[in-house]
Amino acid sequence: MPPDAARPLDAGSANGRPFVVMAGLGLDAKMLAESSEPLKKRLGVAAYVLSALRHLRDRPVRVSLVTDGGPPQRLRASAVTVGNVGWLQGGVRLLPDAEPDDGILDAVVLTARGWGGWLRLTARVLLRRQAPGQMTALRFRQLTITADREQPWELDGEVMGGTRRLMIVTQPGRLLVRVPGPAAG
Repeated sequence: MPPDAARPLDAGSANGRPFVVMAGLGLDAKMLAESSEPLKKRLGVAAYVLSALRHLRDRPVRVSLVTDGGPPQRLRASAVTVGNVGWLQGGVRLLPDAEPDDGILDAVVLTARGWGGWLRLTARVLLRRQAPGQMTALRFRQLTITADREQPWELDGEVMGGTRRLMIVTQPGRLLVRVPGPAAG
């Protein structure tokens, strides 16, 4: 039997705390915070959808994003999602350029107002179409997000609390995963 190979995968840290898959500020953290365990057991993914529906009328926050020490980008954001992988549950491709071993993290700033805005944005994401003004993609080694008001944030599905500032740093090759070697014969 051939030996297993070690594959280094990237990780990240947000405000000094490690994550492997995704980090987020805004809607995704609100959705996670309000989905109770009993509701998740009973409804599965639908529990998150119900929680998200409660926040579709929330006013976007003003954010300043600085990638790799460059000039700040000022945007309105309903959610900022950072990922090392691009797929969400249900096979939704949110970050199409995200690779777990490229030394770079990817982010998307989602901006929507009201039910109609979220409906248009969701359709664009599901159909894998551009959404100018509603989706802004970033690739970085270091990202600083500063919001005009405190927002909940999460790491790998766990709500961490509230913050106005989130510093995210790529940690290339930080996670070593054993994968089976090629099959013999």
